[in-house]
Order: sequence, then structure tokens, then C-alpha cells
Amino acid sequence: MISMARKYKKETLIKRLEKLKERRLKERQRLHQVIDNYGFGHAMRCSRTTPSFRTENELNAKIEKYERLIAKWQE
Repeated sequence: MISMARKYKKETLIKRLEKLKERRLKERQRLHQVIDNYGFGHAMRCSRTTPSFRTENELNAKIEKYERLIAKWQE
């Protein structure tokens, strides 16, 4: 695992982490927009009342991975 942490430069990992955080912010904004577009009676008409959070969960997992790799660099 340590060899994988040393595979990339620390600056590269930080740039990728920042891009992932920006993508997560955009995804959260998109999800809020989708939720705001649901009307008052939506829950009564549809069985599915929330959007999928899969993309946000995947981004969170990637962000955690890069944060761990950066932490290994600081050891």
C-alpha cells in the first residue's frame, strides 16, 4: 500500500482531491435541485420520492481514498 501512495506526486493527489470535492459540490447542488422540483403531491403519486445518491456516495469514497493517500505521504 505504501508503494501505491508513492506512485503519484503529492501535488497531483491534492489537485485530484480538489477536483473531486468540486464535483461533489456540483452533485449536491444537482440533488437539491431535483428534490426542490418535487411537487407537494409527489409522494402521493409516486412510490419513489427521493433521487439516487449513488454518485455522491461514489465521490465520497474516492475523496476518502485520496485523503488516505495524502495522509500516507505526510508520514
